[in-house]
Amino acid sequence: MKEKAYAKVNLYLDVLRKRKDRFHDLETIMAPLELHDLLTFKKLQEATIEITTSKKITDDVKDNLVYKVADYMIKTFEINGGVSIHIEKNIPISAGLAGGSADAAATLRGINKLFKLKLSKEKLAEIGETFGADIPFCVHNKMCIARGKGEQLMFLNRRVNWPVMIVVPAIEVSTKKVFDAVSMNDIVHTRITSMSNAIYNKNYDLMVRELHNALEPFTFQLLPKVQELKKLIEHEDIEGALMSGTGPAMMVFQQNKKIMLNLSDRFSRGNSVFITKIK
Repeated sequence: MKEKAYAKVNLYLDVLRKRKDRFHDLETIMAPLELHDLLTFKKLQEATIEITTSKKITDDVKDNLVYKVADYMIKTFEINGGVSIHIEKNIPISAGLAGGSADAAATLRGINKLFKLKLSKEKLAEIGETFGADIPFCVHNKMCIARGKGEQLMFLNRRVNWPVMIVVPAIEVSTKKVFDAVSMNDIVHTRITSMSNAIYNKNYDLMVRELHNALEPFTFQLLPKVQELKKLIEHEDIEGALMSGTGPAMMVFQQNKKIMLNLSDRFSRGNSVFITKIK
């Protein structure tokens, strides 16, 4: 049995406040991409979990979120036997595209179907939240406004199919280090309503004008090469560009397919480049 794990981007991301638990309250608009990993599930007679991957994700398989989620599901729901999971990895790792969360969410859905647990998506999202704030979104794979740590979802019920190019430099970004660097006095706030209206009305021009990520300056401060990449992109014939999440992935918007292909060729030197769509 196969399950797709879709990447996500943040079209809008604001940091509202630092919480007492050291996390931050966010307000963000998250959207799934067509770019995805593919997970294959098979039942095993033995009570074991086997994880294989097309690309190395973690040094120890037990550190992989997929393993942790599978282990939790088998133990919590007293599943007889085990499971083999193969991850065909297409989403870049540690890029701000929620690849790990997407795989974990696909594991929740896959085990639910494979062993006929009949759990609702809401229940799967509730379980997923204990493993990561992006997992509830990845369980549903629907455009939404997210608040809190990212787990409080309000769905926008829109499919826009906007083309986007994702450019990922060969730079590792630590989400923790970016949030540790956040200074609330230096946060630039904008209103989320303009972006949500753009999506609700499928207004592409308004969407590219309202792209906003309050975390960009802090990632740029830690990793100037990410800022250099965005500056290079902005000198091209594009309609909009924004870092997704804590980075380093950059979203590049240009509806002209010929221009997009030329940009893809240009930025593929030293970077991973994907031409995909916002679902």
